[in-house]
Amino acid sequence: MNRLDKASILGVSLILLFFIVDFYTKSLISKHIILNSGFSVIDGILNIVNVHNPGIAFGAFAHLSHTVRLVLFSGISFVVFVAVLYLILFGKDRNLIFIIGLALLGGGDLGNLYERVFKGYVVDFLDFHWQQYHYPAFNLADSFITIGLIVLVSYKLFMSKKEKR
Repeated sequence: MNRLDKASILGVSLILLFFIVDFYTKSLISKHIILNSGFSVIDGILNIVNVHNPGIAFGAFAHLSHTVRLVLFSGISFVVFVAVLYLILFGKDRNLIFIIGLALLGGGDLGNLYERVFKGYVVDFLDFHWQQYHYPAFNLADSFITIGLIVLVSYKLFMSKKEKR
């Protein structure tokens, strides 16, 4: 069932695009903003910062040793990436929405995997806050992963049921 159809080409191309956009933005932040500093984009709402996150979402598990983090987080990311790539290349579902959701997940996963393996941390730079509420800094890869998961769950809950009818 090895096929290189339009959905496969699109999915792999989008993974590469999302990875490149994430890589480029993190590189710009690292080059132009001093570590642990930043500037306001929308006063009182959005800052662009340069923060290194050795953990996962919200800095969870950052206290673990570098080796444990590398093996655990990179291992999980690698398995997710291989599964996404397999579904894009060989999966039965060729729906465009499903492929885009997978590509968002795969591109974001690859972006954070790359940084974890080669740097030991990910660069987070989007820093949202409102009055006393502050959301932990994140990056485009995190956004791609989140949006991809929302697309995939929504698709499986709503769209794929319509297609079966």
